Amino acid sequence: MSRWRSVLVAVGIAVAVGGLYLGLFGVQTMSALVVRYESRKTPDVTRLPVPLPDLSVSKVPHKKVSYFGYEFELPWDDVDEQKSKTNRTVHLSCFRSGDAFWFSTFPPRSFVNEIMEEGNFDPQRFRQMFGDKAFESDYGFHREILETTPSQITPFISRHQAAAGQLLLMFKGISMPRAHSGIFSIQGPEFQGFQFENPKTQPFSVTDELYSSDGGIDLIFFQKVDGTAPTISQSEINRVIESIRKVSRHPALSPGLSGNR
Repeated sequence: MSRWRSVLVAVGIAVAVGGLYLGLFGVQTMSALVVRYESRKTPDVTRLPVPLPDLSVSKVPHKKVSYFGYEFELPWDDVDEQKSKTNRTVHLSCFRSGDAFWFSTFPPRSFVNEIMEEGNFDPQRFRQMFGDKAFESDYGFHREILETTPSQITPFISRHQAAAGQLLLMFKGISMPRAHSGIFSIQGPEFQGFQFENPKTQPFSVTDELYSSDGGIDLIFFQKVDGTAPTISQSEINRVIESIRKVSRHPALSPGLSGNR
């Protein structure tokens, strides 16, 4: 065999192998490259939920408050009523210390329904793409999203897994609150959900997303990070979450707050 013929045979084999690889793994390889590139812009998507490390609950006396059909205990008493605001599903308590507290509610499966509508998914296609647990509840869907990382998208998974994983990571990057210090799982008698950020690192905000069969709740604890305001502790956050109860009436605002801060 002449030298040129040997070269042509080698090139032909390389093209055939390359074509076979692209046919079998091309889509998955492209997905893997894309998600790794995008994760450099949003490194929080590489994080996985871990159990909440601090389960302690504040023992300081608290005053019950009520918003949007939910009753719970708020552990601070320096509310600035003039700055605090309420609309149909959101209440923002501002404190004279400079800290603030966000409380909002949403109906069951609101996120699932929104994705189905915006993405033109029918129920069968959504189930096929993301699974039955993701279809059944916002908690199941968010858990599927948060438990997906770029490292799981490799050239050697199925095309279906690559496509679904790429979409889940896109949702994760868009919808997930800042989580530089971690994502934590919350399991309680009334709610299950996720916390974004560890208050020990003194972030600007700590977000808790809580889910139940009746609907969901978003809690955001904002704190001044210049050292002039009291820091928010995990035990205080746990006290708020543990005390949340559904009530039959729907008062917009509580009659006042008392307690210690």
